[in-house]
Amino acid sequence: MSITIHDVAKRAGVSHTTVSWVIHDNPSISKATKEKVMKAIEELDYHPNFSARGLVNGNTGIIGVVANFFSSYFEMEILKGIEQGIRTSKSHYSINLFSTLEENEKTLSKIVLEKRADAVILLSISPSTKVCELYKKNDIPLVVIDESAPDAVEMSLNNFEGAYKATELLIQSGKKNFVLVLGDEENMVLCQYERKRGFMQALVDNNIPFDDSKVFFISDYYFEEGQVVFKRMERMFPETDAIFCAAGDIVATGIMLEAKKAGKTIPKDLAIIGYDDFIASAMISPSLTTVHQPLTQIGKDSYLTILRMLKKEDLGTNEFVYSPYLVRREST
Repeated sequence: MSITIHDVAKRAGVSHTTVSWVIHDNPSISKATKEKVMKAIEELDYHPNFSARGLVNGNTGIIGVVANFFSSYFEMEILKGIEQGIRTSKSHYSINLFSTLEENEKTLSKIVLEKRADAVILLSISPSTKVCELYKKNDIPLVVIDESAPDAVEMSLNNFEGAYKATELLIQSGKKNFVLVLGDEENMVLCQYERKRGFMQALVDNNIPFDDSKVFFISDYYFEEGQVVFKRMERMFPETDAIFCAAGDIVATGIMLEAKKAGKTIPKDLAIIGYDDFIASAMISPSLTTVHQPLTQIGKDSYLTILRMLKKEDLGTNEFVYSPYLVRREST
Protein backbone atom coordinates (compact mmCIF):
# COMPACT_ATOMS: atom_id res chain seq x y z
CA MET A 1 0.00 0.00 0.00
CA SER A 2 1.48 3.37 -1.04
CA ILE A 3 2.13 6.13 1.46
CA THR A 4 -0.19 9.15 1.14
CA ILE A 5 -0.02 12.76 2.23
CA HIS A 6 -2.47 11.89 5.03
CA ASP A 7 0.01 9.33 6.41
CA VAL A 8 2.71 12.01 6.50
CA ALA A 9 0.34 14.45 8.21
CA LYS A 10 -0.54 11.87 10.87
CA ARG A 11 3.15 11.04 11.54
CA ALA A 12 4.09 14.73 11.79
CA GLY A 13 1.03 15.68 13.84
CA VAL A 14 -0.14 18.35 11.39
CA SER A 15 -2.90 18.74 8.81
CA HIS A 16 -2.50 17.43 5.27
CA THR A 17 -2.78 21.07 4.12
CA THR A 18 0.32 21.92 6.14
CA VAL A 19 2.18 19.00 4.55
CA SER A 20 1.16 20.31 1.13
CA TRP A 21 2.43 23.78 2.01
CA VAL A 22 5.77 22.35 3.11
CA ILE A 23 6.09 20.40 -0.15
CA HIS A 24 5.26 23.60 -2.06
CA ASP A 25 7.90 25.43 0.01
CA ASN A 26 5.37 27.96 1.31
CA PRO A 27 7.33 30.69 3.16
CA SER A 28 4.62 31.09 5.81
CA ILE A 29 5.48 27.70 7.37
CA SER A 30 7.76 27.90 10.41
CA LYS A 31 11.18 26.26 10.34
CA ALA A 32 10.22 23.88 13.18
CA THR A 33 7.06 22.69 11.40
CA LYS A 34 8.93 22.28 8.14
CA GLU A 35 11.61 20.16 9.79
CA LYS A 36 8.95 18.00 11.47
CA VAL A 37 7.16 17.38 8.17
CA MET A 38 10.38 16.73 6.24
CA LYS A 39 11.43 14.21 8.89
CA ALA A 40 8.09 12.38 8.50
CA ILE A 41 8.45 12.40 4.70
CA GLU A 42 11.92 10.88 5.00
CA GLU A 43 10.90 8.26 7.56
CA LEU A 44 7.91 7.14 5.50
CA ASP A 45 9.80 7.41 2.19
CA TYR A 46 6.94 9.49 0.81
CA HIS A 47 7.16 10.70 -2.80
CA PRO A 48 4.73 13.49 -3.76
CA ASN A 49 2.81 12.97 -7.00
CA PHE A 50 3.92 16.08 -8.85
CA SER A 51 2.05 15.25 -12.04
CA ALA A 52 -1.20 15.05 -10.10
CA ARG A 53 -0.34 18.29 -8.35
CA GLY A 54 0.15 19.91 -11.73
CA LEU A 55 -3.29 18.85 -12.90
CA VAL A 56 -4.80 20.51 -9.84
CA ASN A 57 -2.90 23.82 -9.69
CA GLY A 58 -1.63 24.18 -13.25
CA ASN A 59 2.04 23.90 -12.28
CA THR A 60 4.46 21.50 -13.94
CA GLY A 61 7.09 21.18 -11.22
CA ILE A 62 9.66 21.83 -13.97
CA ILE A 63 12.26 24.53 -14.52
CA GLY A 64 13.34 24.74 -18.15
CA VAL A 65 16.93 25.40 -19.19
CA VAL A 66 17.17 26.60 -22.79
CA ALA A 67 20.21 26.91 -25.07
CA ASN A 68 20.93 26.74 -28.78
CA PHE A 69 23.09 23.70 -28.07
CA PHE A 70 24.41 21.97 -24.95
CA SER A 71 27.70 20.74 -26.42
CA SER A 72 30.14 23.48 -25.37
CA TYR A 73 32.12 23.97 -22.17
CA PHE A 74 30.06 27.07 -21.32
CA GLU A 75 26.75 25.18 -21.15
CA MET A 76 28.28 22.22 -19.33
CA GLU A 77 29.69 24.42 -16.56
CA ILE A 78 26.41 26.31 -16.18
CA LEU A 79 24.56 22.99 -15.85
CA LYS A 80 27.06 21.85 -13.23
CA GLY A 81 26.23 24.98 -11.24
CA ILE A 82 22.49 24.42 -11.61
CA GLU A 83 23.00 20.92 -10.24
CA GLN A 84 24.77 22.43 -7.23
CA GLY A 85 21.82 24.78 -6.75
CA ILE A 86 19.42 21.83 -6.75
CA ARG A 87 21.46 20.08 -4.06
CA THR A 88 21.79 23.24 -1.97
CA SER A 89 18.10 24.14 -2.09
CA LYS A 90 16.74 20.58 -1.86
CA SER A 91 13.84 21.81 -4.00
CA HIS A 92 11.28 19.51 -5.61
CA TYR A 93 11.62 20.98 -9.10
CA SER A 94 12.87 18.91 -12.01
CA ILE A 95 15.09 20.31 -14.77
CA ASN A 96 14.20 19.92 -18.44
CA LEU A 97 16.70 20.86 -21.15
CA PHE A 98 15.38 22.50 -24.31
CA SER A 99 17.68 22.83 -27.31
CA THR A 100 16.39 25.47 -29.72
CA LEU A 101 18.67 24.49 -32.62
CA GLU A 102 18.58 28.25 -33.28
CA GLU A 103 14.76 28.33 -33.57
CA ASN A 104 14.62 30.49 -30.46
CA GLU A 105 11.23 32.16 -30.82
CA LYS A 106 9.41 28.94 -31.70
CA THR A 107 10.94 26.94 -28.83
CA LEU A 108 10.47 29.64 -26.20
CA SER A 109 6.85 30.24 -27.20
CA LYS A 110 5.99 26.52 -27.10
CA ILE A 111 7.31 26.22 -23.54
CA VAL A 112 4.71 28.77 -22.44
CA LEU A 113 1.81 27.83 -24.69
CA GLU A 114 2.15 24.10 -24.00
CA LYS A 115 2.81 24.67 -20.26
CA ARG A 116 6.10 22.79 -20.29
CA ALA A 117 7.78 24.68 -17.42
CA ASP A 118 7.01 26.95 -14.46
CA ALA A 119 10.16 29.05 -15.00
CA VAL A 120 12.95 29.27 -17.55
CA ILE A 121 16.71 29.89 -17.55
CA LEU A 122 18.17 30.98 -20.92
CA LEU A 123 21.83 30.38 -21.79
CA SER A 124 23.28 32.95 -24.23
CA ILE A 125 19.90 33.50 -25.90
CA SER A 126 18.35 36.95 -26.27
CA PRO A 127 14.56 36.54 -26.47
CA SER A 128 12.50 38.92 -28.57
CA THR A 129 10.26 41.55 -26.99
CA LYS A 130 7.27 39.47 -28.12
CA VAL A 131 8.54 36.40 -26.25
CA CYS A 132 9.31 38.44 -23.12
CA GLU A 133 5.78 39.84 -23.15
CA LEU A 134 4.38 36.31 -23.48
CA TYR A 135 6.34 35.17 -20.42
CA LYS A 136 5.32 38.22 -18.42
CA LYS A 137 1.64 37.78 -19.35
CA ASN A 138 1.73 34.13 -18.20
CA ASP A 139 3.69 34.97 -15.03
CA ILE A 140 6.63 32.70 -15.92
CA PRO A 141 9.91 33.85 -14.32
CA LEU A 142 12.76 34.28 -16.79
CA VAL A 143 16.49 34.39 -16.05
CA VAL A 144 18.84 35.22 -18.93
CA ILE A 145 22.54 34.32 -18.66
CA ASP A 146 25.12 36.28 -20.68
CA GLU A 147 22.51 38.08 -22.78
CA SER A 148 19.95 40.85 -22.29
CA ALA A 149 16.15 40.84 -22.29
CA PRO A 150 13.37 43.20 -21.16
CA ASP A 151 11.47 42.17 -18.00
CA ALA A 152 13.93 39.32 -17.30
CA VAL A 153 16.56 38.90 -14.60
CA GLU A 154 19.96 39.18 -16.28
CA MET A 155 23.08 37.40 -15.06
CA SER A 156 25.87 39.00 -17.02
CA LEU A 157 29.56 38.26 -17.40
CA ASN A 158 31.77 41.32 -17.83
CA ASN A 159 33.16 40.18 -21.18
CA PHE A 160 34.49 43.64 -22.01
CA GLU A 161 36.65 43.61 -18.88
CA GLY A 162 37.94 40.09 -19.53
CA ALA A 163 38.92 40.89 -23.12
CA TYR A 164 40.53 44.18 -22.15
CA LYS A 165 42.71 42.50 -19.51
CA ALA A 166 43.73 39.73 -21.91
CA THR A 167 44.73 42.18 -24.64
CA GLU A 168 46.57 44.39 -22.18
CA LEU A 169 48.67 41.40 -21.10
CA LEU A 170 49.63 40.71 -24.72
CA ILE A 171 50.61 44.36 -25.17
CA GLN A 172 52.68 44.35 -21.97
CA SER A 173 54.46 41.25 -23.27
CA GLY A 174 55.81 43.37 -26.12
CA LYS A 175 53.63 41.96 -28.89
CA LYS A 176 52.82 44.17 -31.89
CA ASN A 177 50.87 42.21 -34.51
CA PHE A 178 47.49 41.06 -33.23
CA VAL A 179 44.79 38.70 -34.46
CA LEU A 180 41.34 38.34 -32.88
CA VAL A 181 39.33 35.10 -33.15
CA LEU A 182 35.56 35.33 -32.60
CA GLY A 183 32.53 33.03 -32.82
CA ASP A 184 30.02 32.62 -35.63
CA GLU A 185 29.70 35.94 -37.48
CA GLU A 186 26.12 35.31 -38.65
CA ASN A 187 24.84 34.34 -35.19
CA MET A 188 27.02 36.58 -33.04
CA VAL A 189 26.04 36.47 -29.37
CA LEU A 190 26.41 39.42 -27.00
CA CYS A 191 29.51 38.05 -25.26
CA GLN A 192 31.43 37.98 -28.54
CA TYR A 193 30.51 41.60 -29.32
CA GLU A 194 31.65 42.63 -25.85
CA ARG A 195 34.93 40.73 -26.11
CA LYS A 196 35.66 42.38 -29.44
CA ARG A 197 34.88 45.77 -27.89
CA GLY A 198 37.24 45.12 -24.97
CA PHE A 199 40.00 43.95 -27.33
CA MET A 200 39.65 47.01 -29.56
CA GLN A 201 39.55 49.44 -26.63
CA ALA A 202 42.78 48.06 -25.16
CA LEU A 203 44.52 48.57 -28.52
CA VAL A 204 43.14 52.12 -28.84
CA ASP A 205 44.23 53.01 -25.30
CA ASN A 206 47.76 51.87 -26.16
CA ASN A 207 47.84 53.59 -29.58
CA ILE A 208 48.15 50.30 -31.48
CA PRO A 209 46.54 50.30 -34.95
CA PHE A 210 44.38 47.35 -35.97
CA ASP A 211 42.81 46.25 -39.23
CA ASP A 212 39.42 44.48 -39.16
CA SER A 213 40.75 42.02 -41.73
CA LYS A 214 42.65 40.49 -38.82
CA VAL A 215 39.42 39.37 -37.16
CA PHE A 216 38.79 35.69 -37.88
CA PHE A 217 35.39 34.06 -37.36
CA ILE A 218 34.61 30.40 -36.69
CA SER A 219 31.44 28.44 -37.42
CA ASP A 220 31.65 26.05 -34.43
CA TYR A 221 33.47 26.13 -31.12
CA TYR A 222 35.56 23.06 -31.85
CA PHE A 223 39.27 22.20 -31.67
CA GLU A 224 39.42 21.68 -35.44
CA GLU A 225 38.18 25.23 -36.04
CA GLY A 226 41.30 26.52 -34.32
CA GLN A 227 43.50 24.50 -36.65
CA VAL A 228 41.72 25.95 -39.69
CA VAL A 229 42.00 29.50 -38.32
CA PHE A 230 45.76 29.21 -37.78
CA LYS A 231 46.37 27.97 -41.32
CA ARG A 232 44.39 30.90 -42.75
CA MET A 233 46.09 33.38 -40.46
CA GLU A 234 49.58 32.09 -41.27
CA ARG A 235 48.84 32.38 -44.97
CA MET A 236 47.38 35.90 -44.74
CA PHE A 237 49.32 37.45 -41.85
CA PRO A 238 52.55 35.50 -41.20
CA GLU A 239 53.90 38.40 -39.10
CA THR A 240 51.28 37.75 -36.37
CA ASP A 241 52.86 37.42 -32.92
CA ALA A 242 49.76 37.54 -30.67
CA ILE A 243 46.32 35.90 -30.83
CA PHE A 244 43.41 36.63 -28.54
CA CYS A 245 41.00 33.74 -29.02
CA ALA A 246 37.73 35.18 -27.71
CA ALA A 247 36.00 32.09 -29.12
CA GLY A 248 37.24 30.04 -26.16
CA ASP A 249 39.97 27.71 -24.94
CA ILE A 250 39.02 24.73 -27.08
CA VAL A 251 39.50 26.74 -30.28
CA ALA A 252 42.67 28.30 -28.83
CA THR A 253 44.07 24.82 -28.19
CA GLY A 254 43.56 23.94 -31.85
CA ILE A 255 45.39 27.12 -32.84
CA MET A 256 48.28 26.27 -30.53
CA LEU A 257 48.68 22.72 -31.82
CA GLU A 258 48.76 23.89 -35.43
CA ALA A 259 51.21 26.68 -34.56
CA LYS A 260 53.58 24.16 -32.98
CA LYS A 261 53.30 21.94 -36.07
CA ALA A 262 54.34 24.97 -38.14
CA GLY A 263 57.48 25.36 -36.04
CA LYS A 264 56.32 28.28 -33.89
CA THR A 265 57.82 28.62 -30.41
CA ILE A 266 55.14 29.67 -27.93
CA PRO A 267 55.12 32.34 -26.56
CA LYS A 268 58.36 33.69 -28.11
CA ASP A 269 57.09 33.60 -31.71
CA LEU A 270 53.39 33.58 -30.98
CA ALA A 271 51.55 34.38 -27.73
CA ILE A 272 48.03 32.97 -27.33
CA ILE A 273 45.28 33.77 -24.84
CA GLY A 274 42.02 31.84 -24.69
CA TYR A 275 38.74 32.36 -22.83
CA ASP A 276 36.75 30.25 -20.30
CA ASP A 277 39.54 28.48 -18.33
CA PHE A 278 38.57 25.06 -19.65
CA ILE A 279 39.99 22.35 -17.34
CA ALA A 280 42.38 20.99 -19.99
CA SER A 281 43.93 24.44 -20.52
CA ALA A 282 46.23 23.89 -17.55
CA MET A 283 47.23 20.40 -18.73
CA ILE A 284 48.36 21.02 -22.32
CA SER A 285 51.93 21.98 -23.18
CA PRO A 286 52.56 24.84 -23.10
CA SER A 287 49.70 25.54 -20.72
CA LEU A 288 47.21 28.11 -21.97
CA THR A 289 46.84 31.61 -20.54
CA THR A 290 43.11 32.30 -20.37
CA VAL A 291 40.29 34.33 -18.88
CA HIS A 292 38.46 32.54 -16.07
CA GLN A 293 34.69 32.93 -15.85
CA PRO A 294 32.72 31.88 -12.73
CA LEU A 295 30.32 29.78 -14.82
CA THR A 296 29.52 27.21 -12.14
CA GLN A 297 28.68 29.96 -9.64
CA ILE A 298 26.45 31.68 -12.19
CA GLY A 299 24.62 28.41 -12.86
CA LYS A 300 24.05 27.87 -9.15
CA ASP A 301 22.92 31.46 -8.59
CA SER A 302 20.55 31.32 -11.58
CA TYR A 303 18.75 28.31 -10.11
CA LEU A 304 18.51 29.77 -6.59
CA THR A 305 17.31 33.08 -8.06
CA ILE A 306 14.58 31.43 -10.11
CA LEU A 307 13.34 29.68 -6.95
CA ARG A 308 13.10 33.07 -5.23
CA MET A 309 11.20 34.45 -8.22
CA LEU A 310 8.75 31.54 -8.06
CA LYS A 311 8.15 32.47 -4.40
CA LYS A 312 7.56 36.12 -5.42
CA GLU A 313 10.51 37.34 -3.37
CA ASP A 314 11.98 40.78 -3.99
CA LEU A 315 15.44 40.37 -5.55
CA GLY A 316 16.40 44.01 -5.12
CA THR A 317 17.80 44.17 -8.66
CA ASN A 318 17.20 42.65 -12.08
CA GLU A 319 20.87 42.57 -13.05
CA PHE A 320 23.74 40.61 -11.56
CA VAL A 321 27.23 41.16 -13.03
CA TYR A 322 30.15 38.75 -12.58
CA SER A 323 33.78 39.73 -13.15
CA PRO A 324 36.30 37.43 -14.89
CA TYR A 325 40.00 37.28 -14.09
CA LEU A 326 43.18 36.40 -15.98
CA VAL A 327 44.93 33.09 -15.40
CA ARG A 328 48.48 33.53 -16.67
CA ARG A 329 50.24 30.38 -17.86
CA GLU A 330 52.96 29.43 -20.34
CA SER A 331 51.40 30.62 -23.62
CA THR A 332 52.15 34.31 -22.86
